[in-house]
Amino acid sequence: MISARQLEVLSTVIEVGTTARAAELLAVSQPAVSNMIRHTEDTVGFALFKRKHGRLVPTKEAIHIAQEAQHLFMQQKRIDNIIDELRGGTIGRLSIVATPSIGHSILPRVLGHFIKRRPKLQLSIELGSVDEITRRLGSGRADLGLSITLPRHSAVNVREVGEGRLMCVCPADHELALMDRISVTDLNHVKHISYAANTPLGQAIDNVFSEHGLERQFFCEVRHTATALEMVRNGLGVALVDSFALMGPQADTIAIRPTHPSLPLKMHGITSKLFPTSNLTIQFQKYLADFLKNDGPPAES
Repeated sequence: MISARQLEVLSTVIEVGTTARAAELLAVSQPAVSNMIRHTEDTVGFALFKRKHGRLVPTKEAIHIAQEAQHLFMQQKRIDNIIDELRGGTIGRLSIVATPSIGHSILPRVLGHFIKRRPKLQLSIELGSVDEITRRLGSGRADLGLSITLPRHSAVNVREVGEGRLMCVCPADHELALMDRISVTDLNHVKHISYAANTPLGQAIDNVFSEHGLERQFFCEVRHTATALEMVRNGLGVALVDSFALMGPQADTIAIRPTHPSLPLKMHGITSKLFPTSNLTIQFQKYLADFLKNDGPPAES
């Protein structure tokens, strides 16, 4: 069987006509080229060149083989390009599962910038709880999970990709919009949209009320930040919303205020320990971390 290197030498000699010139182009010695030609002829069982006036004239069989080899060279070049693109994170498939507040807000914004230099990238985006994220990563159905809540599972790796905090959002004409900073316990005195006590956000807010000897009171219970934010936008009340959901332009129909005390949050990037993390996933995590840190797309070389 002829090797790819033999085909390369054969094609080069046919192109330039002499073993000396072919040796220069291939960066090898002239005897090495001559030996390769003789070895190739021995392999195929017939002559590939005839000498005429100091030049090597290829036989019809040699030309036919060289023509067929061009398809192989083109395919090899295509594979090399794909490897370079994969190494650079410009091609491939990225499957992300995010909690709703991240998936409805900051994630589409970040991806919009990320794929500008990666037009061949294929995406799969799903929304789900941190438990759903863990299940999908464990079964190999996702490359990356994004959540504010820390997963409680030993089969995943967790990396902090950004810091945020809960912010108070209210309709622009609401009385709380007149204040520079909102006390968390003051929410008991207004129509308050909040989270169930068994959710991480609900527990964090309950801790503040407990420290003041109070019990949190709210008229509407929701599970997701995205739901609370939409209810505020429709004038149904006041809510505490994670700052990741508020990144980017906001309609002037709502007011956003910091809280006292401050309620810090972290966004976590979650990957599986059972499957290798792709270079593309690693690149996107870094890009997301830089985006959150700069509140905008990072400069890319």
